[in-house]
Amino acid sequence: MFKNILSFFSKKGGPKGPPLRKLFIHFQRLIRANNRALEIMSEMGEVLSGEYIFDSKFISDRTLELLDNVYKMISNLDFISPGKYRELFDKYAEIKDCLQEELNGNVYIPDCNYTIFYEDIEEGMDDVVGGKNACLARIKNVLGLPTPEGFVITTQGYKFFVHASKRSERIQEILELWRNKKIDLNDASKLLQEEILQVELTDDFEAEIKQSIQELKNKLNVDELYFAVRSSCIGEDSEHSFAGLYSSFLGVDEKGLIEAYKKVLASTYSRRAMEYRRDKDFGEREIAMAVGCQVMLNPKVSGVVYTLDVSENKLDRMVIAAIYGLAVDIVGGRREGDVFYVQRTFPYDILGMNIGIKQHTTIFDTNTKRLIESEVEEKYVDKACLDEDKIKTLACTAYKLERYFKHPQDIEFCFDQNDNLIILQSRHLNLGDVVLHCDLKEKQDNLEIIFAQKGNIVQQGICFGEVLKVSKDLDIDSEALHDKILVAEYPSPRLARFIKYVNGIITDRGAPVGHLATIAREFRVPMVVNTKIATKVLQDGEEITLNATDNIVYKGLLKHMCYYDFVEDKFEETREYRILKRIFQKVSPLNLIEAGDKNFKAENCRTLHDIIRFIHEKAVQELIEKNYYANVNGDSSAKKLKTKIPLDLIIIDLDQEFPPDLKEVDIKDVSSLPLKTFIKGASYSNIWSREPVGVDFRGFMSSLSRTFSPQLADPKFVGQNLAVVSKEYANISLRLGYHFTMLDTLVRENASDNYIYFRFFGGVTENERRSRRARLIEKILLQNDFLTTVKGDLVIGRLKGMMKEYILKKIFILGVLVSYTRQLDVKLIDEKKIDYFLEDFSSIIKNVE
Repeated sequence: MFKNILSFFSKKGGPKGPPLRKLFIHFQRLIRANNRALEIMSEMGEVLSGEYIFDSKFISDRTLELLDNVYKMISNLDFISPGKYRELFDKYAEIKDCLQEELNGNVYIPDCNYTIFYEDIEEGMDDVVGGKNACLARIKNVLGLPTPEGFVITTQGYKFFVHASKRSERIQEILELWRNKKIDLNDASKLLQEEILQVELTDDFEAEIKQSIQELKNKLNVDELYFAVRSSCIGEDSEHSFAGLYSSFLGVDEKGLIEAYKKVLASTYSRRAMEYRRDKDFGEREIAMAVGCQVMLNPKVSGVVYTLDVSENKLDRMVIAAIYGLAVDIVGGRREGDVFYVQRTFPYDILGMNIGIKQHTTIFDTNTKRLIESEVEEKYVDKACLDEDKIKTLACTAYKLERYFKHPQDIEFCFDQNDNLIILQSRHLNLGDVVLHCDLKEKQDNLEIIFAQKGNIVQQGICFGEVLKVSKDLDIDSEALHDKILVAEYPSPRLARFIKYVNGIITDRGAPVGHLATIAREFRVPMVVNTKIATKVLQDGEEITLNATDNIVYKGLLKHMCYYDFVEDKFEETREYRILKRIFQKVSPLNLIEAGDKNFKAENCRTLHDIIRFIHEKAVQELIEKNYYANVNGDSSAKKLKTKIPLDLIIIDLDQEFPPDLKEVDIKDVSSLPLKTFIKGASYSNIWSREPVGVDFRGFMSSLSRTFSPQLADPKFVGQNLAVVSKEYANISLRLGYHFTMLDTLVRENASDNYIYFRFFGGVTENERRSRRARLIEKILLQNDFLTTVKGDLVIGRLKGMMKEYILKKIFILGVLVSYTRQLDVKLIDEKKIDYFLEDFSSIIKNVE
């Protein structure tokens, strides 16, 4: 067999390339650049939290260093697989140009379509759809909350109006006159708005808007549409609300949509808007307007939620104002509605209410297609327009929005004719003179600290709640999760499904990377990992406060600290802060998450984080590929591994040369820690030496007649037993009977480097029993915190970002798993056997632990 393996890997017709040793050097360089890039992104995120003061030099230095490390990653991947991912250089160049524009103080407006539907808006597209639309898209696409149907006319339209149309030179001339104080604000505003209203759309611009209208009509199966046309300037509804400064129009028909769009665009240069920007030190080059075109609703009830009662400075409650029909009268202060005061925490008890006399309301009349005043039926005039269930649903949703956006929210909502809650808008609540925070540093001395400065912060923030310890079975009712702080031994990917319910997460082990960390950041749930002691010192039901900004856990529900987390820092109003925030939006959002997704492609990278994620995944994959096709002659001496079990494993050790006359190598003489750990697991107890099992005729014939897919029939998938290793790395390919196993892993002190990629495929029996074994292996992997993919009898498990000892433990378990399941498909004669063997395997691992 040994000669056959050498023969296979030295065929003249096989792919040629650099020796494995050199490829691995570039892989290590790539990993170093990857880690530094992630560190820089973390630094940027930390300073944006408001804890640090920074200047333009910090922004420039960190941005350029980040770009340099990402370029190193691309270059090293290109060395490993020359020319295979050339699209990354183009994507990198696009993002670099964009970041350079931002460093120069200009808002970068990317080339894009003139329209985009809300469901297609993804993280990091604020510069395409504006602040308000980006918020609404996050509410819809990330939090999964209902919002109005519609589409956005993107900032590409603004770029055309202000920079590319025939009147753009005149617009720039007027702005220059105003900046040089040659005309006053009123004259500049009037002239600018007149110029914009006279711009004519190009044929393709107008056609795209009409096409979007038609697609929306087809989707909703209606003959005509009416729209709420709303402003969405870059930066709107974030730290700077711009509330009431730009125009919006309700009940706009299809024919009037373009004209309404132009009026919203023109309002970019209203006197009040220009004055606001000047007061806040916004340069005119920082502005770009998108416009939301939302299907007009005719709600049963609508209104506004303030997640803090700032009017009476009662910070333990939120306030809801509601009225029948449209909320324009409440927003404008023209009519009396109902007011409800609700507890800010679960179960959101109603603390009080003032029921108004609601004789008239405003509705969108479906006959005249206009907003009209309507009389309220007498029996409803003095009746509360929201019942208890609706109030609690609304309060729970509002609190979820506040927690996600990390600031008290001003939320517009409605309940449609079928009593479905729809969120129309959510923006930062203007706190006015309300003082939310105490002197935290002064009070900290009087607070009881459970532990401090333990572990690593994944997502900053402050939260409080009861401790809920998570056991391995994770059989938890979602109701029991509300307002809890999860405490677990490891940041298992399985905890991700609980993110939307909990207030925070603390773990004993783990690193600030990996699937759960990504999801926690996406949902902005405070999270600290690797505390070493959380499960030991925190008790179920104990009330605590997690300060994941300063990395402290306090005893008790210290609500004032959460208000401290809401404090508006004046530094957020500086131009440096805005520039870094816009840069961070083009750097940090992660759109390419799941490697198995069809969109996981180089051309779909939109941020530097996307490029980093893509390269790391592909670098591992390419190294696996190169290991299979390596030419062992003249580079590393290939030796057979001496083991207690019949693996027939050939070793190529990248870190050492074995004597030429040595025929077999003992495992203790191999440099690779991950390989040693895997062999230890595979050799554990008598797992391998269990009695052979018989194969029935049906299974035997199935194995003989089986046809492999082209991919799985490739020699690299069904080849002989080979391990390419170094001290910290192992790529192990095993063919054991009729099934094929592959393990690729890197194990270092730095948890961010660490990963495991495991693949299992095949069997001797018919499809049904092979499929059962695949499901059994999937369940075992899930119990051990792997992310899994199963297709037929192919099982893939992924794990990354865990501490060294944890990764080694999982490699050991995989060794046990390979031995335990090598002939198990024959015994899986029915579904009940899956649970039987799952329990049996778990008991074996428990004994090991």
